[in-house]
Amino acid sequence: MRSIYLLSIIFTAFLLPSCRKEGNNPAGTTTGKLYLRKWKMESSTQVRAGGQDISATGFNADQWLDVTVPTTVLRALVNAKVYPDPHLDLNNFLIPDACDSLNERLGLGKYSHIKGHPNPFKDPYWFRTSFRIPKAQAGEKVWLNFDGINYRADVWLNGRKIAGAKDMAGMFRRFRYDITDQVRVDGENYLAVKIHQVDHPGNTKPGEQLEVFGPNRGHGEEIFKDVTLKFSAGWDCAPVVRDRNMGIYQDVFLSFTGDVQIRDPYIVTRLPLPDTTQADLTLTVDLHNSSQHAQKGNLKGSIEPVKEVDFYTYTKKMPGDMKPLHFEKEVEIPAGETVTITLSPADLPQLSIKDPHLWWPNGYGLQYLHKLQLSFETGGKISDEKAVTFGIREITNAFKEINGEYGRTFFVNGRRIFARGGWIQPDMMLDMNKKRMYNEARLLAEANINMIANEDMPAPPDYLMDIYDKYGLLVWETFYQCWRMYPGTPSFGNPVDAELALKNSYDIIKRYRNHPSLVLWAVACEVTVREEIYVPLRQHVKMMDTTRPFLPTSSYGWDVDKLTPYMKADLPLGVTDEGPPDYTWYPHKYYYDMVLKVKQQMFRDEMGVPSVPVYRSMKKFMYDLGKGERTAIYPLNKNWAHHGAWDLNGYAFRAYDQAIRRRYGEPKSVKDYIRKAQYVHAGSYRAMYEAANHRMWDITQGVMIWKLNSTWPTVLWQIYDWFLTPNSAYYFTKKALEPLHIQLNENDFTVSVINRKHRSFDHLTASVEVLDSRLRPKWKKEMKLDMGPDRYMELFRLPETQGRKGLFFVKLVLKNGKGEELSDNLYWLTRGKDTDLRAVTQLERVSLQIESDITSESKEYLANVVVSNPTSKPAFFNRLMVTRGKGGEEVLPTFWSDNFITLLPGEKKVLTARFAREDLEGAEPVVVQDTDL
Repeated sequence: MRSIYLLSIIFTAFLLPSCRKEGNNPAGTTTGKLYLRKWKMESSTQVRAGGQDISATGFNADQWLDVTVPTTVLRALVNAKVYPDPHLDLNNFLIPDACDSLNERLGLGKYSHIKGHPNPFKDPYWFRTSFRIPKAQAGEKVWLNFDGINYRADVWLNGRKIAGAKDMAGMFRRFRYDITDQVRVDGENYLAVKIHQVDHPGNTKPGEQLEVFGPNRGHGEEIFKDVTLKFSAGWDCAPVVRDRNMGIYQDVFLSFTGDVQIRDPYIVTRLPLPDTTQADLTLTVDLHNSSQHAQKGNLKGSIEPVKEVDFYTYTKKMPGDMKPLHFEKEVEIPAGETVTITLSPADLPQLSIKDPHLWWPNGYGLQYLHKLQLSFETGGKISDEKAVTFGIREITNAFKEINGEYGRTFFVNGRRIFARGGWIQPDMMLDMNKKRMYNEARLLAEANINMIANEDMPAPPDYLMDIYDKYGLLVWETFYQCWRMYPGTPSFGNPVDAELALKNSYDIIKRYRNHPSLVLWAVACEVTVREEIYVPLRQHVKMMDTTRPFLPTSSYGWDVDKLTPYMKADLPLGVTDEGPPDYTWYPHKYYYDMVLKVKQQMFRDEMGVPSVPVYRSMKKFMYDLGKGERTAIYPLNKNWAHHGAWDLNGYAFRAYDQAIRRRYGEPKSVKDYIRKAQYVHAGSYRAMYEAANHRMWDITQGVMIWKLNSTWPTVLWQIYDWFLTPNSAYYFTKKALEPLHIQLNENDFTVSVINRKHRSFDHLTASVEVLDSRLRPKWKKEMKLDMGPDRYMELFRLPETQGRKGLFFVKLVLKNGKGEELSDNLYWLTRGKDTDLRAVTQLERVSLQIESDITSESKEYLANVVVSNPTSKPAFFNRLMVTRGKGGEEVLPTFWSDNFITLLPGEKKVLTARFAREDLEGAEPVVVQDTDL
């Protein structure tokens, strides 16, 4: 195989099949993919036959469970109602575990669905399906593809073994097999896949988390030895997943080609920065000849803009245009060889694009995409083709240094990007269906997030990365998850099979290196791997993609010189989560103090605060919500603890709970507790982000929190819950991260304006009102200003707050020269040693006047809502929602322009809400006030 080495700037891309066919037996027309969705599943303990017989024509699997792939074993059993949904209540204790000793300790074996087998997840599971080769593909090469299995697999087709568990192993890699000689072109084919459990399921200790403010459930450290998902054996934010997510959790499909296949296209661009009026494209592609004869033909390509981008429930038409360009190159490939072809403007001048439409991160510009169509033709026939959608952009980074502290600054297309966002997780049973993934990405993008990190799913489905590309969400690709291999401890030997670990990582690089959203390669989170893995991985990244930063870890607390000297060349990190603030509640001013101290704050990549979901969500996953005895910690009980109300020496929930009670008073009911919780984490999430805002670029280069979403229903660390309902933290995050923003320093009461845009705003007016406990005006000031690009500006302090006691409010508004409101913010505060905000809870609840005009747009509805306070009383902290008919369930998700709003007497706001037609389930949409808040 001949290869090349490219040192250039990425012209990013994601691969799309040239034709998609759903189901197992559609008609085929062109070279493409046939997805295998419909399968049968059964435990190997119930099957005497082997793979040869199971994949034979006459085998009877009628009594096996019908399942849809992708799936894990447990997810299939839950969907079939064999086990209750472990997301909800204490249902996870009604499901047996993959570990014998854990079953014995917690008494779980009695719930097994397999008689005589108290551990139903210890042994492998068989998956079986059948398919026919479309007539249009007769005579072509047939390839069997697996995008992701966990953990090992044996594969049989028509009585013949295709792959074995020794080699088909690892959760984060793809597998591809030439099955041309095994398939029947003129009849039914039978495929059997035997999925094996991870090698080390792990004995989670204690395995349960039922004490409020007690220790967490622990994690199964044995699973760290495998190249699999660590949180499947339990974590501080995830339950023990009973089957360890064994299964076929990503797509299985057939693809069809001629003798020559197009593999691993890699596209880079050069932008003559700071000039962005020209993009030079360089394409590298491997052409593999799988025949026993030399093949001569033409590699052809064309490029044109994507004029309409699909977002599942709506489409976006992109402005601008570009004349399509075409190119081709004659190639000869020896028998059984792979030839690497490089095409650049030096060979093909048309690969230099004038005035290109650039891809930008969320909030900094549009996410322009272009389509590259590749084909290889020989003998007048197309042997293979690939459609590649790409975005032209360049990522670089630099460091800011303050007294030995470093902050990493990211640049896209030569413009610095203030990184703001956090970490995300997959569903606990890896349900990553497209609709949900589009919804989650949209929630993040509309919250003004522009950077996300994913330590718990190193190899997501390709379409998920496509979605991030479309929404402009910059992604950290993390090869190895946190705390699996800490230097200087016995865990540093994990994962034990270095060769397997590297095979997984190498495939990750090839699979995702073309995505415009992928911003960096991170070895691990909070730890790093041993030299045996680190050095070849670093070399492979350098060889396969030098266009992004390489991060040895997200933070470190060990002696690098002594334990990991091989990573010194990749320092400084420029990011960290070492030291406080960490994962519990702090007074708001604390975040401002920490930023000014600089140490470990220039790019804080993890910190967080618990955040209880709204009452309507809590009712869905806590069956006894609020029904317990009225103890000193009411309404908290073991169910709350199971879903996140643990602490372990000040780590998580206790300080948050104390803030609720001390600031707003002891709860009178569970609704009262949840309402007060919304007050607490609204202010906390705003403070975390606004503290970083207030010294943007002078000190802070970015900020990320742990975390943005949840792997299951929880009361910890999230801005929207597992049901996709935003809590108050979501809208206060959205406000804090808006591109043009007015805010109040809650430490010294300085008013500031933040401009993240790369353009100026002139003729602005900032107005500030101080209001008393009844929201009556007591002091007001206005200031005219012109705001330069990409900076913050401090305006003035509020001297009138000095010496003020009791509750008061500060309302900020920023308007343009036309008097149009650009940003607003409302703070409820006290001065003095004790922060007593109980007066907020004594404000009378007001019934709002709501007028809505709902129109249909494609696959979703748009509600234009005018909400008014018709009374002489303040309407504090109100949540609106859309329901399925009057009194019906809430439509989720609903994308509101703003929520949890406060209206002064006589004040009105104009809001918008969007929601999918299918989520109405045939009902009429109704906009209402949430009376449970």
